[in-house]
Amino acid sequence: MTTVVRLLGPPGIARDGLAVAGPRGHKAWGLLAFLALAERPPSRQRLVSMLFERADDPRGALRWNLAEMRRALGGRVAVGRDPLTFTAEPDVSIDVMGLARTTGVLQGELLEGLSFDDSPAFDTWLGVERQRLVADCRALAYRRSVELLTGGRPEEAARVAVRALESDRLNDELHAVLVAGLTRAGDQAGANAHLARCADLYRRELGAGLPPAVAAAAVRAPAEPAASGAAVRSLLDLADASLSAGTVAAGLSQLRRAVAGVADTDEQLSGRARLALASALIHADGGRGGDVTTLLHQALVHARRGGDAAIGAAACRELAFLAVQAGHRVEVEHWLGQAEGWGPTEAENARILGVRGMNLSDAGAYDEALDALGASVDTARRCGNRRQLAWSQAMIGRVRLLRGEASQAALVLDEALHHIRADRWTAFTPFPQALRAEAAVALGDGPTARELLDYAWVQTVESGDQCWVAVVAHAQAVLALHEKRDALTWCRTGLAAAPWYLWPRARLIELAARLTLGTREGADLLDELERIAGAGTMRELTVRALIHRSRVEGARHLVRARAMAVDIANPALAAELLT
Repeated sequence: MTTVVRLLGPPGIARDGLAVAGPRGHKAWGLLAFLALAERPPSRQRLVSMLFERADDPRGALRWNLAEMRRALGGRVAVGRDPLTFTAEPDVSIDVMGLARTTGVLQGELLEGLSFDDSPAFDTWLGVERQRLVADCRALAYRRSVELLTGGRPEEAARVAVRALESDRLNDELHAVLVAGLTRAGDQAGANAHLARCADLYRRELGAGLPPAVAAAAVRAPAEPAASGAAVRSLLDLADASLSAGTVAAGLSQLRRAVAGVADTDEQLSGRARLALASALIHADGGRGGDVTTLLHQALVHARRGGDAAIGAAACRELAFLAVQAGHRVEVEHWLGQAEGWGPTEAENARILGVRGMNLSDAGAYDEALDALGASVDTARRCGNRRQLAWSQAMIGRVRLLRGEASQAALVLDEALHHIRADRWTAFTPFPQALRAEAAVALGDGPTARELLDYAWVQTVESGDQCWVAVVAHAQAVLALHEKRDALTWCRTGLAAAPWYLWPRARLIELAARLTLGTREGADLLDELERIAGAGTMRELTVRALIHRSRVEGARHLVRARAMAVDIANPALAAELLT
C-alpha cells in the first residue's frame, strides 16, 4: 500500500492512487507540514506556541491534532517524545521531502488555500517557509542543470534551465547554462536567439545590459594543445607558491594555464587542476559565479571517473561552502553528505565540520554549531592544520559574540588571530579582527576596537573582498554607535559592496533597519531583511525583523517573534524579546 501526501498546492492524501480524506482541521495539516520540513525535531512547547497557544488546553490540542494526523495517514508515520521525532514508513511519500529528487520546480505553494490567521506565529513560519522552498528549488534546478552540462548532456541541461526560468526569469546563472547547453549541443542559432531575447528582457526589466556570464556562455574557448603532465604539475606548484606569497593574479594565471593545458583523459590531474583553480577563485579572489561552480562540478566528474576520494570530497565541500554563502540550506546538506560519502581524510573532515558549523550558525542553531565547530577545532589541531584551526575558532568566536558572550568570544578570537599571524594568513585577518573589535566594544574597550578596525579596514579595502567589507563595516558601525558617531554611513558603505555571502549582508541590513525605524528607508530595509532571512533560513535574523516591526507596527509582531524564537539558544536574543 502506497500513501502519497501532497503539501504543495491544495493539500491532499492518496492511497494506492485513490484520494482519501485528510486530517480534520487545518492545524493538523499545519503540523504535518511543519514536522515534514523541520531540520531538527521541534519541542512540543514550540508547536504549542505556534499553533495552540489560544486553546483552552494547549497541550491537549497538540495531542489531538497529532493523533488526527496519524489517523489520516493510516498510522504510517511515527511521532513521539519531546522534542518530537517524525518518521514516515518507506511506503509513504511526502512531496516536500522529495524535492531533492526532482528538477526543482515547485508544484504549487505550500499548504495552498489554507489560512492560519488565528495562529500568527505559524502564519509567519509558513510565509518564511514558502520563501525558502522557492529559493531551494531555484538552487536545485541550477545544480541539476550544471550536473547535466558537465556530465556531457547539454540538451537535457538546457531543458532543465528552460523549465526553471519559467518561474525565475532574471536568473543570470540559469540563462548562462541554457546558452552553454545550446552551444555545446551544436545549436548555435538557438543560443544566439536566446541571447537576443535575454538582452531584451534585461533591458526592459532592469534597464541593464546582458550579464557578462550569459554572453560568455555562448563562446567556446579554442582547444589548447595538451601540455605534459610534468608541465601541468609545475604550474600547479608555482600557483601554490604564488598564492601563498599573496600574488593572487599570478597564481590565478598559472592555474588557468594548467586547466587549459591538462589532458582531459588524465582524470587525477584534470580534477586537481580544476579544484585548485576553483578554490583559489573562491578563497583568494572572491569568485562565486557559474564559472566557479562549473569548475567544481568538472572536478567532481574527474574524481568519480578516477576514483579520487581526496578531490571528490574537497569539491563537494567547496560546493557546500558556496551554498552556505548563498543561503541554500538544503544544498549545503546535500553537498556535505556527498563529501562525507567519499570517506574523507581527518584533515578534510575538519574542513567539512567547519562548513557544517558555519551553516548551523547562520541558521541560528547555535548549540549544534558549537558542537560541529568544536569537533573541527579538535580535528584540525590533531592534524596540525593551523589555518583550519584558526578558521573554525573564528566561527566559534562569531557564535559567542552573537550570544552576548563577549568575554568568551574575545578569548577564542585572540587565539585564532595568534594562529593567523603565526601562519602569515593575512587574507583572512579582517574577519576575526572585526569580530574581536565588536567583542571589545561589548566589553567597553573602545581603543582596542579602534586599533583592530583601523588595521582591518585598510586590509579590506586593499583586498576588495565584498564580504569582508560588510563584516568590517558592521563592526565600524557598532563602534560608531558606542562612540555616539554616525553609524548609518558605515552600514550603507557595507551594503553598497553587495556582498555575495548573504548572512553578513542580512546582519548589516538588520542594523541599518534598526537605525532607520519609522522611515521609508527603514520599511524597505525590513522588507529586504525578511526576504533574505526567510529564503536563507536565517532564523534569528527573521526574529529580529519581527522585533523591529513590533516597534513601528504593533505588539502582534512581537508575539510572532517570541514563538519563532522558542528553540533558538541565544540568551541575548531571549533578553531582547522580554523588552
